[in-house]
Amino acid sequence: MRTVFTFFCFPFFLFPLLALAQNDDYFDETYLRYEDRTYQPNIKTVQFHIKNVPLSLPVIKLGVGEQLEMHFDELNAEYQNYTYTIIHCDRNWNPSNIPQQEYIDGFLEETIINYDFSFNTVQQYIHYSFSVPNQNLRIKLSGNYILMVYRNFNRDEPIITRRFRVYEDLITIDARVRLPMEIGKRRTHQQINVEINHPDYQIRNPFGDLAIHIQQNYRWDNIKTDLKPMFVKDKQLIYNNMGDVVFEGSNEFRWIDTRSLRYQPENVTNIWYDPDSMKNHVFMLPDKVFSKDHYRNVPDINGAYSIDVREGNDPTRDADYALVHMQLRMDDPVMDGGIYLFGGLTDWQIRPEHRLDYNARDKVYEGEIYLKQGYYNYQYIYVRDGETEGETELTEGSFFDARQIYTLYVYHQQMGSRYDRLIGHSIITSQTW
Repeated sequence: MRTVFTFFCFPFFLFPLLALAQNDDYFDETYLRYEDRTYQPNIKTVQFHIKNVPLSLPVIKLGVGEQLEMHFDELNAEYQNYTYTIIHCDRNWNPSNIPQQEYIDGFLEETIINYDFSFNTVQQYIHYSFSVPNQNLRIKLSGNYILMVYRNFNRDEPIITRRFRVYEDLITIDARVRLPMEIGKRRTHQQINVEINHPDYQIRNPFGDLAIHIQQNYRWDNIKTDLKPMFVKDKQLIYNNMGDVVFEGSNEFRWIDTRSLRYQPENVTNIWYDPDSMKNHVFMLPDKVFSKDHYRNVPDINGAYSIDVREGNDPTRDADYALVHMQLRMDDPVMDGGIYLFGGLTDWQIRPEHRLDYNARDKVYEGEIYLKQGYYNYQYIYVRDGETEGETELTEGSFFDARQIYTLYVYHQQMGSRYDRLIGHSIITSQTW
């Protein structure tokens, strides 16, 4: 109960993530992680999604020509020589024991040649972009991948890493959101029931060779992994594991609209330019905690964000940056954990810079974040001391009725194979609009 008071160095990629964690260098902020990570503070607004589908997860089908696109800004800098490559991983995001030549067709790395300088903005930046796979770097295997961007052809200087997946359509997935079996969670949580049908694909050992991963919205902290079937029938696997596949229903997301720095939306108290810091500032109205009885039936984009600008033509170079000041009203501070800002605007990370400070005089948690102009969703989440998974019930409430997106991934390592093949992928929603 919570308490509240009144490469090309190739052998390098063969090391498992556990070995890296045991190395003191791993705790260096610049050390390569096999996760979504931005390594330099002047790199901002990293977007990675299906080409021309800005709110999508980076998941593409193998061999049909689909591409992912990456965008990012570098603040206050001259043009840099950036290169990228991809690293094949197992289903748990450890590098696989496969040489790059076996999963890449073409060049093993590519230079980023598309860039543009910001135009008529207070904050100067260079915007970089590229698409992958492409005619020079093609992908041959399904599975999990890390896209790594680095400087001056030096893989020891990572700038960005992002996870993505490449799947094959070899099975069918029937998944539905149901009321949890546990009575105490029926109003607050969502249970996922899954059936896999594989009439034309052989799975010899579904308990040992097969695994399902389920992701809620874009989150990584509460992902369900390595789920095993409850029942095995002829060419069908059934996953209705009662309490094993249950998520907090959470609530609909809050929003920030900075598309204009001239006009204030309803939840903003002030917008001004500070000549001392040479920054735009946006002050939000203090947010309030949503109680367990307050479900917010409002449209949202499930925690994502969209870069846009009212006073400009091209958001990639015309959108400015602003320091957004935020507050959450709470009568008393939480003593056995922390309150964090969370969503696409924090890259779905729970990190110290996203933790809010308690102001006892005003009885608010407060923090700030530097954002490019656009429309953002966000939440406040509670993270218990020593835990890595956030909870929303204390700050946002949690409701079965909330509209959430669930993405399912089915991995299979065939006998004699050296990698986890991603044989199926499906997206479901907890409700329709």
